[in-house]
Amino acid sequence: MFGGLLGSFFIYVNFELNLLRKKYLVTKNLKIFETIALTALTASVLFFTPHILSKSCMSQDESSVDAEHIQYLCPEGMYNPMATFLFNPEGAVIKNFLSKKAVFSYETLLLFFLIWFIFTIITYGTAVPAGLFLPGILIGCSLGRVLGLFIENYIVQEIHPSTYAIIGAASVLAGYSRLSFSLAVIMLETTENVNLFLPIIFALFISFGIGGIFNKSMYVNAMRIKNFPFLNERVPMCNELITAEQIMSMPVVTLSPKSSVKAIYRVLS
Repeated sequence: MFGGLLGSFFIYVNFELNLLRKKYLVTKNLKIFETIALTALTASVLFFTPHILSKSCMSQDESSVDAEHIQYLCPEGMYNPMATFLFNPEGAVIKNFLSKKAVFSYETLLLFFLIWFIFTIITYGTAVPAGLFLPGILIGCSLGRVLGLFIENYIVQEIHPSTYAIIGAASVLAGYSRLSFSLAVIMLETTENVNLFLPIIFALFISFGIGGIFNKSMYVNAMRIKNFPFLNERVPMCNELITAEQIMSMPVVTLSPKSSVKAIYRVLS
């Protein structure tokens, strides 16, 4: 459910931001300036955010995190968990989110979630090549880990929070991409755990359905902004009762199965 709501909010805010980009960023120089400004803002936030949790240093010897430990402002032999997850590659972070041994705190998970969610909304649509798959996995894994940590601490202790991480990733991805079985297959291949098939399918379709109540998928909205011709799978309600006779004119013009460009141009003009 949270994945569908987050996905719908993601699509709505990003669509409105891209409309503003289309209206005001009309020159190449303005687009370059926006990219440079967002890069500087992102780098600044990522650098100074670990300072918020500077007192939550952990020992490197007792660490359960399988990644390069970032000391940041911690004493020798200690590492900052927030800096470790922000400064390591996405693949290493996802690997730790899906690990049964890794231990996280609420503060680290929530801050990580907020940073990635907000900046993914803002930056998707800028004049740089960027994808949504890895950010969606990171956002969903952090959110799923928060839920798993809460259940482990207050409801049932004998669970694996990493299971909730992969289900959260599938839920968030389905929330804004509106993919169905293909996404489930991708998630199963990622975990190599067939036992998670039903939970992933269940979370995926709930997120898909809730998101569909509010808006269309991210990619449909992106095509609308770019003015790409796109034929929907369903006839719009206002056109359901229109017949071919009402939109055709006389005399009927036809083309042969193998028409030349010249013939097609003559008919269309």
